[in-house]
Amino acid sequence: MQSRIASISQAAQIITDGMTVGMSGYAMAGYPKAIPKELAKRKAMGEHLIINLITGANVPWLDEILGDAEIIGRRAPMCASKALSSQANAGKVQYIEQQMCKMPRLLKRGSFGHIDVAVVEALAVTDEGIVPTTSVGMTHYLLDTADVIIVEINMAQPEVLFGMHDVYIPKPPPNTAPIPLTSCRDRIGEAFIPVDMSRIKYIVETEMRENDEKTTASTSESGKIAENLFGFLRKEYQTERGVALPPIQIGFGNIANAIADLLQTSEFDDLQFLCGGVGENVLKLLQSGKASAVSTGGITMSENAVNILNQIPDVRDKLILRNGDITNNAEIIGRLGVLALNTGIEIDIYGNVNSSHIGGSRVVNGIGGGANFAQNAGLSVVLIPSVGKSGAISTIVPMVSHQDICEHDVDVVITENGCADLRGMDEIERAEAVISHCASDEYKQQLLDYLEASKKLGGHHPQNPQMAFSWYARLKETGTMLEK
Repeated sequence: MQSRIASISQAAQIITDGMTVGMSGYAMAGYPKAIPKELAKRKAMGEHLIINLITGANVPWLDEILGDAEIIGRRAPMCASKALSSQANAGKVQYIEQQMCKMPRLLKRGSFGHIDVAVVEALAVTDEGIVPTTSVGMTHYLLDTADVIIVEINMAQPEVLFGMHDVYIPKPPPNTAPIPLTSCRDRIGEAFIPVDMSRIKYIVETEMRENDEKTTASTSESGKIAENLFGFLRKEYQTERGVALPPIQIGFGNIANAIADLLQTSEFDDLQFLCGGVGENVLKLLQSGKASAVSTGGITMSENAVNILNQIPDVRDKLILRNGDITNNAEIIGRLGVLALNTGIEIDIYGNVNSSHIGGSRVVNGIGGGANFAQNAGLSVVLIPSVGKSGAISTIVPMVSHQDICEHDVDVVITENGCADLRGMDEIERAEAVISHCASDEYKQQLLDYLEASKKLGGHHPQNPQMAFSWYARLKETGTMLEK
């Protein structure tokens, strides 16, 4: 491998206009840094350079640096920056949105096209394979299908990550077998990604810190939502020995941070997590001893996160970095009876969730893994504030403008106003529960009026599309969904 060490500019030269490039990265972690910067530099110098970019999941830093430089022509499976989403909404970028759970078979089939080059960040290249950094993601599939591979050895990534990975690659159908994982603590794979060494074209050495994602501060609204969630959980999981929670799936943002903060001082102990990615707040739960095990696809790294990791006793026994086709696997989610905590942009009165598009057409990010967790979880909860834009928008609407999570996969809806347990209810009962328990007071009557008008039209799932979408027309014309 020593003979393949090259300069960043030399290695990047094999990426040319029109190529399809796969890059490591999953849940905002473990992405290459030097090669993308070099590509942006070449574009700034006037080179015509547009590539098709594939990653395992959302990688905001790549989308920002390559999106700002207008290097991306096609993007899969998530769009994770304002620059790139604006280009997708303007039709300048072809964005192929996909659920994380479908990525393995799509990559193996070549559904995104032939991959010319794979660029992966690593801690090391050993005789056994590549040791990744802060995520594993779908990198093994990108490496398997790419013609050539560039490895970035990043000396800035902390040594504590060595031995933290657990790479288990399921056999493809029809020869697949049950995945032997029955606890978040289990290790079932290898600490490296196997790779055909002959296809590693270049190795570059870097020392570049991961982009420090700023922690979103909790708000009074997100705090109330978290408190309502905890009130529900105390009743739902009460046992003779106290309250015991199943493994938790949690995302990012102020609601997720409020939940993690409350867990720190709650009566809940021996917490376990199965997540696409985790940040500082979940790591602090391990540090304090509140959490005993975290299985994740990626760690959002920062200087503070490194300090936390170094202070967790036996951290490699408690924190395991897995590949995305395990963390997002329906078999594992169902077997562990995961408590799925998802958020969204809007939810309708029946429980359908839009988590990715504004007004039904303008993409903000992508579907990610939320729908898969909701569909297979032991309990699926949606947490969402009842209003946005200081009350100009009701996030509880008659009919979502775009659907990512189906109503049949939502058990409980929680806002700052209350909790609606929808299990065992028919359509009308669901709608009445969501409106009465979760909607803001200023929109309750308007939603009830819609429900009554829709019921007059008949049907099992009463809807009045013209009336439903008048809410969005009103917002565009007057700046508010409220009827004057």
